[in-house]
Amino acid sequence: MSQLPSKTRHNLLFSVVLCSQTLLFGCNRTSGSGAAKDDLRMVPKETDVVFMVNVTQARKSPLWDKFVEKFNQSKESKKNLDEVVAKCQIDPVKQVDSLFVAVPSNVDESKEFAVLLKGSFSPDKFVDCIVKIAKEKHEAVTDGEYNGVKYYSMGRPSSFMAAIPKKAVVLAGSEWIKKTIDLANGKGDNATGNAALLDTIKRTKTAHTLWWAGLVPEKVVEKMGSNPQLTPLRSLKSVSGSIDIAKGLEMHAYLDLGSDADATQLKDKATEQLGGLRNLPAVKMMGMASFIDTVKVSSQKASFVVDVNMDQKQMDDLIERVTGMAQQFGGRSRHAD
Repeated sequence: MSQLPSKTRHNLLFSVVLCSQTLLFGCNRTSGSGAAKDDLRMVPKETDVVFMVNVTQARKSPLWDKFVEKFNQSKESKKNLDEVVAKCQIDPVKQVDSLFVAVPSNVDESKEFAVLLKGSFSPDKFVDCIVKIAKEKHEAVTDGEYNGVKYYSMGRPSSFMAAIPKKAVVLAGSEWIKKTIDLANGKGDNATGNAALLDTIKRTKTAHTLWWAGLVPEKVVEKMGSNPQLTPLRSLKSVSGSIDIAKGLEMHAYLDLGSDADATQLKDKATEQLGGLRNLPAVKMMGMASFIDTVKVSSQKASFVVDVNMDQKQMDDLIERVTGMAQQFGGRSRHAD
């Protein structure tokens, strides 16, 4: 997706950026186990990692208004959004309900992925308008057809877009765009057939604002395990977790390791590092020590677990402090220049 022209990429993936920005502040039935299975049925069996944002739920959070306020401060972002709203008669801020991302373990080599955008808008209308905007900006647009469904590529032909009527807007790699079209028509093997992935998802709170689950590729494990500080991760099998921002911040993250001993060792290292971080003079001076106290680590058999719980007052305080520090350092940087 990063290989698309910047203007088209911004318009096309505005909702993706929207969800990612929402997480920076914390980090109906558009999520939950039922919705998760619906999305899994639309992506290939080769899917090893999934990530979902329930935008409908995020909009109900006190953090949403803060995000919208921050987003509107960016003239370029607001300009692109206003263009989509005016020309497409679709408002991603109000109408996108969920974002679902799926990738295989060999994504670096295959370049395959699938992103599903769902909401109270017509997928066909959305795609047609994005294509129209791209052409107006004189960007190269190519199109093709597969089993009666048109798909488009803008810029380099490594990312493709298609509308699955009454279901979703799909962004995918060259092979996965065809597989998602087939799966939407009930053909092919979908990710619900990946038993290992489903086992990882089962422990995840899929009703939260954001959740993720995935199997860790061996080469990633080898790279992390070669670091002396990360030796417990040499047996890492899978990761999962969720974040809820309905009333502050609630996060649960799991790293499933190959042995109870590795999980315990990782917990001990994390506990030591958190203690050292809390006692740093700079952390105390900035008043951040109390936020570190909201982070709890533990080991549950062969799993290393991280839990974070902040109420809304703590979240508001954290955002204010982080924003203030960013403005302070930003001002110093400009002054230095």
